[in-house]
Amino acid sequence: MDTHGPAASVASPRSRFVSCDWGTSNLRLRLVSAAGDVEREILSGDGTAKLATLEGNRAGVFRNTLLRHLAELSAPAALPVILSGMASSTIGWHELPYARVPFALDGSDAVHCKIEDRFCLISGLCTAVDILRGEETEAIGLAAWLGPRLPSAAVFVLPGTHSKHLDIRDGVIVDFKTYMTGELFDLLARQSVLRHSVNPDFEFEPGAFADGVRESLRPLLSSLFRVRTRQVLDRKTTASNTSFLSGVLVGTELNALTAQRQPIVIAVGKHLRLSYQTAANVLGLSDRVTLVSSELLSVMGQSVMLQRLVSA
Repeated sequence: MDTHGPAASVASPRSRFVSCDWGTSNLRLRLVSAAGDVEREILSGDGTAKLATLEGNRAGVFRNTLLRHLAELSAPAALPVILSGMASSTIGWHELPYARVPFALDGSDAVHCKIEDRFCLISGLCTAVDILRGEETEAIGLAAWLGPRLPSAAVFVLPGTHSKHLDIRDGVIVDFKTYMTGELFDLLARQSVLRHSVNPDFEFEPGAFADGVRESLRPLLSSLFRVRTRQVLDRKTTASNTSFLSGVLVGTELNALTAQRQPIVIAVGKHLRLSYQTAANVLGLSDRVTLVSSELLSVMGQSVMLQRLVSA
């Protein structure tokens, strides 16, 4: 298993810009230098779900919120702002149609629009049966970072609340699937009968997690109840059961890759890195897996889009 990660700087955007990753729950702004360094960043709870419930003109609410946070970031007024994520959704600033697969990872197929000449919104991506927003920009950034190391065929795995598995062929996304791994963990841990056996705030236990991954080889609906019986019959601790539940879910997600043979690139944040690395090892995937930090992939993808816009 190879482990890599983009450094604190990204591929040079050739001019300063502001990176905006507008999610359902949070808004993250980064001031990016012409050399590709992140000079400053802020994280706000002003996600699209919150702003969509506020009274008044939707576009005005989003615009004013963004301007307020840009001032907080001390971003010069003339800098372009590249927005990805939920800003282009039905609960965002300005709804854009999805781009469709096949989707070139050089950004040429991205659906986007400019607002007031300064703000550029990047839309999401869809197949006939699945959708995503934000991950298309991460995938563009990941392909740019890999450069000549990008395999001719690969699977990009982008873990999260709704994990995405992107099938890559010759620099193009040809298909993808969504796995509700993170959301299902949260629902089970907080609202199901399993909530009496787990605590999402407890620390990660690698051994119990690995046991959960092995359990995931059995039918999921049966494996989930094993969390309860581990507590009642085996007297396992809450911390152990929490990691076990996580292992069952992450293992079920990655099980889908065991029948394939192409390289797997997992772009993951610090809090999930050990989980996915452990699951890959247990499932015998480690010889095909490269782990990459997901921290700056959105910024890198937005940098690619900025260069494309400037060239156009």
